[in-house]
Amino acid sequence: MDIVVDAIAGYAAHLTYDALPDAVVERTKHLILDTVGCALGAAGSLPARIATAMAGAVQAKTPATVMITGMRTTPDLAAFANGTLVRYLDYNDTYTGRGTVHPSDMFAAALAAAECAGGDGRALILGTVLGYEVLCNLADNGAMQRNGEASEWDQATYGVIAAAAVAARLMGLAQDQTAHAVSLAISSHMSLIQIRHGQISHWKGCALANAARNGIFCAQLAAQGMTGPGHIFDGKHGFFQATGINFEMLPFGGAGNEFRIMSARVKPFPAGYFSQSAIEAVLELRPQIPDVAHVRKIHLETFPSGHRIMGSDESRWRPETRESADHSLPFVMAMALIDGCLKERHYDEGRFKDEDVRAVMAKIAVSVGEESVKAWPAVPLNVLRIELDNGRDLVTRVSHHLGHYTRLMTDAQQEAKFRDLAQEGAALPQTQVTQLLDRLRKLESETDLSGLLKLTVKEG
Repeated sequence: MDIVVDAIAGYAAHLTYDALPDAVVERTKHLILDTVGCALGAAGSLPARIATAMAGAVQAKTPATVMITGMRTTPDLAAFANGTLVRYLDYNDTYTGRGTVHPSDMFAAALAAAECAGGDGRALILGTVLGYEVLCNLADNGAMQRNGEASEWDQATYGVIAAAAVAARLMGLAQDQTAHAVSLAISSHMSLIQIRHGQISHWKGCALANAARNGIFCAQLAAQGMTGPGHIFDGKHGFFQATGINFEMLPFGGAGNEFRIMSARVKPFPAGYFSQSAIEAVLELRPQIPDVAHVRKIHLETFPSGHRIMGSDESRWRPETRESADHSLPFVMAMALIDGCLKERHYDEGRFKDEDVRAVMAKIAVSVGEESVKAWPAVPLNVLRIELDNGRDLVTRVSHHLGHYTRLMTDAQQEAKFRDLAQEGAALPQTQVTQLLDRLRKLESETDLSGLLKLTVKEG
């Protein structure tokens, strides 16, 4: 059918749980736990409430569950609602190659597909690994670039490909059906990068959730016999010709190749990935600053992606929406300097509009640093210099932030993040949180995904 589609479909159709090394299974469980925590934290968000309301208007013969509410709906709408929950806080994990993606956005597709197909915890682990592998391969192979530069196409364009492959595998589709699902997905569901520029809207946190929804729908169509266009990538009027982007799939995980899920990076702060080491740098220098009023200038040297997405447009110094604020290097750095932390409440309280915060933001300059350019993408190096009014310069550099795959969170740190999100977002009792944690940590033994999801719903 197509060189790209055939590679993805062949891999998806033949990957099995038994082919996953123990280390991959353990890492996947850690990342699923982190992902579920992020979803719990977004329980009260407006986009999640909208997505849940949409899901609640529809019933299904083979339903899937929406987290937080326990609502049962169609698998595609469950994926959309759960995907919005996962992504909204901008607290879920990241993968960087030649492109940058949030691979845990594929969890919502895996969860809905596994549940509606009667799958178990092992199926969910398998689907999650597959989603990471396909999406991160597309981040590695240049699919998100044209002539070495970021293209106009958003990561959701590639997310729908991975989601279709995940849903097809977990729904038991044959390789040829999987190929049709992938072809249907990319032929009609491309997204623009403008989603993440300027004053950012709610859709920033929903675009990949929508990709999950569309991927499941395409797999369902293929399961019923719907065919997709042939040569959708390499044809005369296919993706390559239409976009000017050319790539080939790289070797997938397994058969001696490392699984890409092992290189996912967990966030210690609820903000765009490119700011994680910058925030840590601010917190490192903060104890040496007696009063924020004594700060004269702040200069951050970062890598091109961080500068382009979070530190170049003037909207990043005057964000008007929560979505713009969590993608503003000046805001998240200023908040860390003023309060000594960055929490979800800082967005909820609208601190990005407060004049005292904006006064500190105005002192911040962001530029591309030569050393950071050389280190990226393996190392998200940020070099921070803070000049005080007494002439003293404070300088630090943070490369591997907490949560980077070379500096993993401890179980205790991961649990603390999870518990905070579960309590502040979904208001779950601590005893219920403990039960949920226990079952997620034993996910490979889980036989009742619907029962597991009931633990995300507040008792009473």
